[in-house]
Amino acid sequence: MKNIKRTPEDNKTAQLENEVARLNKKITKYEAIELKQNRFGLVWLDVPEAFEDDVENKLPILEEVPKLAINNKDGKPTHLLIEGDNYHALTCLNYTHKGKVDVIYIDPPYNTGSDGFKYKDKRILKEYPDGTEVPVDHPLRHSYWLSFMKKRLDLVKDLLSERGLIFITIDDNEMAQLKLLCDSIFGENNVEVMIWHKVGDDSGRLKITYRFRREHEYILVCYKQKEKTFFKKFLTDRNYKNEYTNPDNDPRGAYKQGIISNSDIKSNPKGKNYYSITTPSGRVVMRQWRVNKEEFRKLDKDNRIYYGKAGDSIPSLKVFVGEQKETTPTSILAELGTAKSAGIELEELMGSKIFNYPKPVSLIKHLLKISSEKDDIVLDFFAGSGTTGQAVSELNNEDKGARQFILITNNDEVVNGKKHKIMADICSPRIKKVIKMDGGSTKYFKTAFVGKNNILKADDSDKIELAHNAGGMLAIAENTFDQVEQNNYWQVFESPKQYTAVYFREEFSKFDDFVEKVKKLKKPAVVYIFSWEKEFEFNEFEDDKNIKVKTIPQPILEIYKQIYNLV
Repeated sequence: MKNIKRTPEDNKTAQLENEVARLNKKITKYEAIELKQNRFGLVWLDVPEAFEDDVENKLPILEEVPKLAINNKDGKPTHLLIEGDNYHALTCLNYTHKGKVDVIYIDPPYNTGSDGFKYKDKRILKEYPDGTEVPVDHPLRHSYWLSFMKKRLDLVKDLLSERGLIFITIDDNEMAQLKLLCDSIFGENNVEVMIWHKVGDDSGRLKITYRFRREHEYILVCYKQKEKTFFKKFLTDRNYKNEYTNPDNDPRGAYKQGIISNSDIKSNPKGKNYYSITTPSGRVVMRQWRVNKEEFRKLDKDNRIYYGKAGDSIPSLKVFVGEQKETTPTSILAELGTAKSAGIELEELMGSKIFNYPKPVSLIKHLLKISSEKDDIVLDFFAGSGTTGQAVSELNNEDKGARQFILITNNDEVVNGKKHKIMADICSPRIKKVIKMDGGSTKYFKTAFVGKNNILKADDSDKIELAHNAGGMLAIAENTFDQVEQNNYWQVFESPKQYTAVYFREEFSKFDDFVEKVKKLKKPAVVYIFSWEKEFEFNEFEDDKNIKVKTIPQPILEIYKQIYNLV
């Protein structure tokens, strides 16, 4: 190859070209940073949260407390109460309920400066004392709250089914910030807003105000996929001004005279259902009707049309006592209980005032009516006094539904100046009263931790300990809550439809006995078997189509690792 000698000018040109390329690369980098820093959205100081005993990334499990269960053999759903920090409980549910939850309702702390919201800042504390309330003038007030909420909303997004959604109540203190946070997590197109009129005629003495009285709160509605979520119409009493009477002695009883046509002025001769009706007196009424002519004839034949005492009035529809109409949900929620009525109904149920600012059962029940199906799973991870559980139970009784609720709350709260164990002293006793009235069963779990290392550094001994203690979580995952057998090698749980059998030991000296036990089960079974790998074939069950085999603990660890990488 011929050697070409470079001149000083060539070298200078090459240096300039290299410098231009370097500067162009630097400009591109700065443009990318500028675009990232100046994009539209919510920006705050993301403050890491300190947990007691530094358990944030340890291996969480759910341990059952059998003595606190309520067991009824009435064929109604078994509901779950989980005591513990909702971050850890939601981590466990990401294994047991990923993609299974249909409706979530939460009433988080509003960050008012006096609502008990506490946050432990991991950056500046060497030890983790009891959390202190975040005052309204704290410079990191919004950052603390947003860091707290984001961590939990990130966890629940994966819990939602394809048509799942979450209702979040909030007031003006964090509404603007929460809306932008939810936009970033769920997508702007998947977030909408309702308004709850929380003050009614029962409000009593009014607070002094120099501008205007706030009578509302907000409910943010966040969808997993809005295009797959549809709200249902609901039945309401017909709001006609006239009284219930029975002027023609109808044997079906008293009725109101409901509107069944538009007025002469509002009737459109070219519109739908424009036709004439002849009254018993011979008067011809030509206008636009709210039913077609065939439907009108059927109603008239059934004596559902009233023409007045003389038989010559504008026809009206007889609406009897107890008959309701279908109503389309609206964004304004009124006449669904108030802040005061919610406190009164809880006090009447429990016999004393034990909780500040509960939400009305009627409000949550309305949200469930329009959004849930009869066999849905409903989650509340700020369960407080347990209003959501009562709403689910009452709605099940009304429409013969089988919805299952999962309530998560911590066990440390100050109410009316006294320390309460909020799950043990407030939520669980309330649910016991509700279950006594409406039926069903409950299982009580606590969050706990296993292993010596964090999630990413889990060693073989940690995996063994996780497998040995995963039975409660596996029972939850398969909805089989009745433990029918346990020894040092396996557990068996049962529901009316199936069994869950768990071989949790890493040694297989008793595995043949376990296989024999499983093959004798008379219902379909999900079998969990200890394996060092995520997937492993167990030939012992390959010919039985009623047995489905899964492994532990690696799939649980995989879920936990995904969560760890999110936060």
